[in-house]
Amino acid sequence: MSFFIVLVASWGTPAHANPERWAELDNCELLTAGGRLSVEAMCGTLQVPENPAAPDGQQLELAWAVMPALLGAVEPDPVVFLAGGPGQSAREMAPIMASAFRNINRNRDLIFLDQRGTGGSNALNCEFQGFDLLTEPDMQELNQQLRRCMDDNGALLEHYTTQDGADDLELLRQHIGADQLNLVGGSYGTRMAQVYLRSYPEHVRSVVIDGVVPTRLKLGAEHADKLDQSLEKLFAACQAQTECNRQFPGLSDAFEQIKQRYASEPIEIQVTHPRTGVAEPVLFNLETLAGSLRFLAYSPSSQMMIPYLVHEAAATGNPERLAAQGLIQGEQLTEVIAIGLNFSVGCSEDWPHWPQGQDSSGTLMGNAMRDLYAEVCQWWPADPVDTSFHTPFDSDAPVLVLSGEFDPVTPPEYGDEAAAQFSNSRHLVATGRGHIVTTNPCISGIVNDFIAAGDLADLDTECMATIGPEPFFLNLLGPSP
Repeated sequence: MSFFIVLVASWGTPAHANPERWAELDNCELLTAGGRLSVEAMCGTLQVPENPAAPDGQQLELAWAVMPALLGAVEPDPVVFLAGGPGQSAREMAPIMASAFRNINRNRDLIFLDQRGTGGSNALNCEFQGFDLLTEPDMQELNQQLRRCMDDNGALLEHYTTQDGADDLELLRQHIGADQLNLVGGSYGTRMAQVYLRSYPEHVRSVVIDGVVPTRLKLGAEHADKLDQSLEKLFAACQAQTECNRQFPGLSDAFEQIKQRYASEPIEIQVTHPRTGVAEPVLFNLETLAGSLRFLAYSPSSQMMIPYLVHEAAATGNPERLAAQGLIQGEQLTEVIAIGLNFSVGCSEDWPHWPQGQDSSGTLMGNAMRDLYAEVCQWWPADPVDTSFHTPFDSDAPVLVLSGEFDPVTPPEYGDEAAAQFSNSRHLVATGRGHIVTTNPCISGIVNDFIAAGDLADLDTECMATIGPEPFFLNLLGPSP
């Protein structure tokens, strides 16, 4: 996670007149985490100072890639994808986003810059030892392993923040000679988009923010409340559906039952590790239940398993399947996150302004997020932001805001908040969907049209009426036909 010294003299001439504008880059194949999908691109590096105040000091090589426009007449303002997390590699998301942006890629380049601290940009990765750190996190043990990992890394951790990432993106913009960018951010990437927009407004043509982190939000502070809210919406949707309600009557009561049971009477179960295939003992308690359901609540398909799994755990007293499914989803989420960047951002931007006196002890997750930050941010090198960082601002750039109805971490009311903040904006909510909706074919079509026009006027959103939830799993065979 070098500065590519020679790339192209300028984008000042029309792109179609310079078909070799990426000639100094190397052909490459970008893979998703785990290598499940791939896409061809052109890759290079950008050298930046690790400490921006010491430009001659230690340097970072930031990995970035471009999927060049497919047609000859190339628009001068590329699309830049900003990944989530904090800690996700943008280049690892390229195979997924390439499909969503295939229409806009006809005449616009797609750019994927790994934020410092992620992917190929000096990733602040840690592999935690111990199967139960995902299923039954031990704060002290996790903290000790994290400290050892970061001590070995040698990075200047206080310089891995959102503002640093936005400034790096500005250096890349200057390097490639683009006057303006179209920003597409997902989840934490929406914070990056907003920080870049606030810092360099004249260089932003349009913004898409999907799964919005509002400017005023301290990341993590509301995770517990929003997870409970999402689960309540999901249970209500099941109860409103005849077949789901018949299969799983009294779902909310069953949920309360297992919460109380495993808070007071943890049990040891056997869970098969999704990577090794080995069954290992796990203490299933309230924290394990919270982690399992939180991981399952992100995606529309895994969300639809929750009523079945909660009902089964309550009716049989056996939560093994719930823990196993949660662990599978958790592995997929955590393998794409550079955990060190998560804390560099959190300890500089969020923990210094955490809501005083906040107590989430009545929720499923409780105060786990607060306790984790309190433990780690005692020693993590940080550069605390001032209050202006979280002060809402406006912009002339058009902003398309996207939300999923059942999103457990950035729910639709966050999108409403962003839409109220930005005067030139429009908010679309995808019915029945979870966290991040851009990849839905209807939504991706709208996004492509918006970027092409650079304007929210006359945006055709009729297909939104066709979006709905995945069917609920009613048994082990899955949804009814």
